[in-house]
Order: sequence, then C-alpha cells, then structure tokens
Amino acid sequence: MKTLKKAALTGLLALSISSIQAQSQAQKQVNNDDIWSLREAVDYAMQNSITIKKSELQARTSEVTYFQSKMAFLPTITGNGSLQWNFGRYVDPTTNQFVNQTTQTGNYGISGNVLLFQGGQQIHAYKQNQRLYQATQEDIEQSKYNVSLNVALYYLQVLQNQELVAAATSQLEVSRLQVERTDKLVKAGSLPQTNLFDLQAQLANDQLSLTTAENNLRLAKLNLMQAMNLPAQDNFEVEKIELPDPTINPYPQTAANIYDEALRTQPSIKAADIRVESSKYSIMSARGYLFPRLYLSAGLNTYYSSGQSKYVKTGEVYPTIGNVTVDGVPYTVTSIQKSTTYTQEKYSFGSQISDNLGQYVGFSLSIPIINGWQYRNNISKTIVQRKSYELDAQSTRVTLRQNIEQAYNDLRAASSQYQANRDQVAAQDLSFKSNEARFSAGLANSLDYNTSKNNLARAQANLINSKYTYYFRVKILDFYQNKPLTFE
Repeated sequence: MKTLKKAALTGLLALSISSIQAQSQAQKQVNNDDIWSLREAVDYAMQNSITIKKSELQARTSEVTYFQSKMAFLPTITGNGSLQWNFGRYVDPTTNQFVNQTTQTGNYGISGNVLLFQGGQQIHAYKQNQRLYQATQEDIEQSKYNVSLNVALYYLQVLQNQELVAAATSQLEVSRLQVERTDKLVKAGSLPQTNLFDLQAQLANDQLSLTTAENNLRLAKLNLMQAMNLPAQDNFEVEKIELPDPTINPYPQTAANIYDEALRTQPSIKAADIRVESSKYSIMSARGYLFPRLYLSAGLNTYYSSGQSKYVKTGEVYPTIGNVTVDGVPYTVTSIQKSTTYTQEKYSFGSQISDNLGQYVGFSLSIPIINGWQYRNNISKTIVQRKSYELDAQSTRVTLRQNIEQAYNDLRAASSQYQANRDQVAAQDLSFKSNEARFSAGLANSLDYNTSKNNLARAQANLINSKYTYYFRVKILDFYQNKPLTFE
C-alpha cells in the first residue's frame, strides 16, 4: 500500500512538473525567447527524450506484473450459467425422471477457490516482481542521468565554440586594422607593397578561421538541439556562462573516493544489485512448484426447468372409505386420519432458483509426482539467471571503476595541458607584442609579424580548448558523485 501511495504521489509530482515545464516552454515561444539556460535545456531533453520514455514504458510493464503478483493472493471467483431448450425424451434435472416434452432448463452457479499452500511460491513471486519493478525505477533515473550529462556536455561545447568564434573575430579585427594602417603607409611610400600583400593574405586566413569557427559553432548548436530532441532552429542561442579559469589544484576527491561514492549513488549500480536480489526470490518461487498445492473451494448452484410444476396445499379432508346401511339407514364411512389436498400450479423461475439452491465447501490437494522434469528445469534456469545477474552487477562495477579512473586521469592531463597552454599564451603574447612593435617601427618584416600572430592565435585556441576539456572532465567526475550539473 505504501508503494502504491508513493507511486501515486510521484506520478502527481511528475505531472505537475511537466505542466510547469510545458507552460514555461509555451511562454518562451510566446515571448520569442530562444535563449536557453542549461536548466531549461536539461528539462526539455528529459521531457522529450525517447530513451527516457522507453524506460518509463518498461517500468510500466514491470509495474503491471508486480501488481498482478499482488492480486494473485486474492481468491479466484467464477460465475457460470447455462440455458437450453430440450425436445423429446430427456432427464429432467429437477426430478431426475425421464420426460418426453419440450422444456426450457437452466443451471446457474458461482464458485471460488483460494490457494492455501504451495511452498511459498506466490509470496516469493511477489517479492521477485517487486524488486524487478524497483530496478526499472532505477533504470529511469539512470536514463535521466545520462540525458542530463549528455546535454550538459553539448552545452559546454557550444560555450567553447562561442569563445573560439570570439577569439577568431578578435584576430580578424587585429588583421583588418593592420591592413588599413599598412595600406596608408604603402601609399605614403613608407613601406613596400609586399608588406600589404602579406597582411592581406593574413586577413584572408583569419577570415577563413572565423568562418570555420562559426561553422563549428553551428554544428555544436545542432548537436545540442539533437541531444534535447528539439527541432533545429536558426535562432537557437544558449545563455552565456562565464567560466572561471581552471584551478591547477588537484580534484578534491581521489578516484577511489569517487568510485566509493558512485557505488552508493549511481542508479545503474542500484538496479544491478536489485536484480541480483530479485533472482534469489525467483529461485525460491520456482522451488515452490515442487510442493503440494492445497486449495479451499466453495460455491453455490441452482437450476430451473419450465416443465416442473408446483403442488400447493389447498386443505385437509377425511377420506371416504365406503357406505354402509344400518337398520335401513345409509351411512358414509370416513377415515379417522385427515388427508391433505393439493392443486398443481406453475412453478415460477424465481421460486425454482430459490428452492433449488445448493452450497458446497471443500478442500483439494494436488501433489506433483512426475511432470517431465519441468519444475526442476525451471529451477535450474533461475539459478543460471541469478549467475547472469551477478555477472552483470560485477561488469557494471568494473565498467564504472574503469570509467572513473579514465575520467580522473583525463582530468589530470587536462589540468596539466591547460597550465602548459596558459604559459604558452603568455609567451606568445609577449612575442607578438614585440614583433608588432618592431613591425610598426619598420624593423621586422611582415612574415615575422604574421608568424607571431598565428602562433598567438593558435595558442589562444589551444588554451580555450584545454579550458573546456578540463570542465568536461570535472562534470563527468561530478556526475559519478550525483552532484548537480551546474557551472556555478
């Protein structure tokens, strides 16, 4: 009963959340607000994810099976009735005598039986299906976790490509200003024409880099919309999030600590363990079929025949024995005992149903002796299934541990890579400023200037990529600890 109440409250809460989300999305469309926050993107994805919906349908199927196993404890009650027309000679069920007439007869009854004992088969089947239903609930949570993480990572990719577009735009602007300045100097005769040509070529390269970055940004947005199951939109934008520069400090928890926490929080682990537990009850339920079955049965039955008549008492009389004459006087001799007189009437349907009502109650025992080894084979199958579930649980743990170890190692590499790229940007920035000053003073050629500029642009792009790679890895480790998917 508590489970049913909990399921009802959960369904009501989910319905309320869906209603609020639908109103929010409707309001978003009314206001033409196409800027999506991370929370909105995740909520939309979970509401429209086909994977989550399939998990919910599987849970619904499991819930029906679980409910059926609870209802199996109730008695089996069956009503029956038959109506037939008889022609010619037959046995009237109301008198058990042969008659030769056309009649209408009917038999009606209700019967029920309840299983009193079968080695605990029903209770163990109930516990098994209860655990399987709980496992499917964890499967739904795992699907939601996966969808949320997937959307968050694609959201980060959009932010990453937005920064790359901004960096490429800045580089393009620097090249455009330098071309304008050099053009004036060339026209004034202060610089050779080749310097202008080199800078114009660099401007074209920067324009191509910007175009490539913009294409990558559009692709990242498309990937995010597809992860949300949102139809592609040209005006799709995400809310800008200012991510701080990554810290070089190590992650607060070790890989072993993260794994221990994941074992307690990850739905996939819970689902695997619950299925192992359910298999224990599956074996016990299968063994219950080896025990005798004891049933309690009871029922009511009655019948009706249109050929049946009813004799109704009309009175009592002293029957006449004979007449005698005594001394010439005639006398009528009657019996000293009264005789009852009857009249034949039609026996109504309702009266027959009531008068012919019978009841019964009894026990029945069924003892399995030989059934082609079917029950014992079923036990063997459930034992094999239990071992399969145990291997699945073990495999899930191994995969989880390996994924955490890989993500932890990737985070350390991303942290080191970010530190190296940060130092490289600082060095390339000093080099570019030096070459830019020398080029402006006519002490360096355009080739040296373009080379230093490209090196700086490449270092800046690498720094942006390593920054978001770092946050990718952090979010994955946070995910394994069931931490909120936020970037605050």
